[in-house]
Amino acid sequence: MYTQTVLRKSRQDFPRILFLAAAALFICTTWLSLGSLLLGSRSIRGYVSSHIELTRWAQLAVDHGRSDVFNATLGFEKVFVIGLPERTDKRDALSLMASMTGFRLTWIDGVRGSSIPDKALPFGWDRKVMPDTNLGSWRSHINAIRLIVEDGLSSALIMEDDMDWDVHLKTQLSQFAPAAQTLEEGFHHNQTLASPSPYGRDWDLLWLGSCATTFDAQLPEHLRIPEAERDGRQVLIRGDPTVPSEPHVLGNLSFSWRDYPPRTRVVYVPGDNICSFAYALIAAGARKALRYLGLEGQHKPFDNHLSDLCRLRADGMRCVAVVPSLFVHHRPRGRVSGDSDIGGGSDDVRELGFTENILYSTRLNLANLIRGLEPEQQWED
Repeated sequence: MYTQTVLRKSRQDFPRILFLAAAALFICTTWLSLGSLLLGSRSIRGYVSSHIELTRWAQLAVDHGRSDVFNATLGFEKVFVIGLPERTDKRDALSLMASMTGFRLTWIDGVRGSSIPDKALPFGWDRKVMPDTNLGSWRSHINAIRLIVEDGLSSALIMEDDMDWDVHLKTQLSQFAPAAQTLEEGFHHNQTLASPSPYGRDWDLLWLGSCATTFDAQLPEHLRIPEAERDGRQVLIRGDPTVPSEPHVLGNLSFSWRDYPPRTRVVYVPGDNICSFAYALIAAGARKALRYLGLEGQHKPFDNHLSDLCRLRADGMRCVAVVPSLFVHHRPRGRVSGDSDIGGGSDDVRELGFTENILYSTRLNLANLIRGLEPEQQWED
């Protein structure tokens, strides 16, 4: 009787035992999975805290409605990438990165400066002073801008082929868009933008990727504009968990990040920016840029002239920028000389790739994204 009672009780408890075993297995598996995501000495507590913070931040975009920044062209009509055809390594990387973060690229072949005859040189260009690599960069960007004009595009994002961006780019853009619209309230109204843009109606250029920033108020003497024409307005995007901590934010030439709350992006009217990593133009802005950068002469690197276009408000140009930038050039593992097609570079070999100012680098997280794992941070606080 005792034996029968024990067996009967065991049968009754069997489903509960199975449930408890399954629960224990789930907990162990989850614990191990979390452990596999850690960077170096990162703790489970730190990972979970960071993950919860990111989830809440990303939910803000959903709460405010899904705008066109979440579409396959980031809220623009096209996303152009400029790159030399022979740099297949860069095309492979960017095509995979865009695929894993949900948008499409249209490639524009870069131009070798040596292929441009003297008759086609922009007025003021001196081949003895400026290398042909800078000339090729200028022509490549002008070709992309001209394509916006020729094809009648309402807007396009133009980026260079060595870019990296955060895994959470679309959510970042959804936070940037209303900040940009706030700044645009101080611009003259646009009568040419036919279709609405998630970034507003009253802009010509959005500078989304640069390597150095000087605000209007801190411009050096040779770049200063009349005080009446300066625009020092700023809109702060606070509590952005994809902004690196202060020691890891670079390129602030005119200010200190200690003057701003932690995890803050600054949306501003550019004074002087360096590097044309990524920028967007609407149709009217492309026409202004093509006239100023293509027809009015050129005697310095493209990014410096693009900065002049915004700083001087040439032809009424209305520019909005963001820092830390959303697009930054990646320094890949391998030969340092392969980084740039404009500058040279040493014969040294870089053992680990990195990207400045991008916390959850898409390039460095490709393996995680492909395997369905959570992205890892480049740096710990």
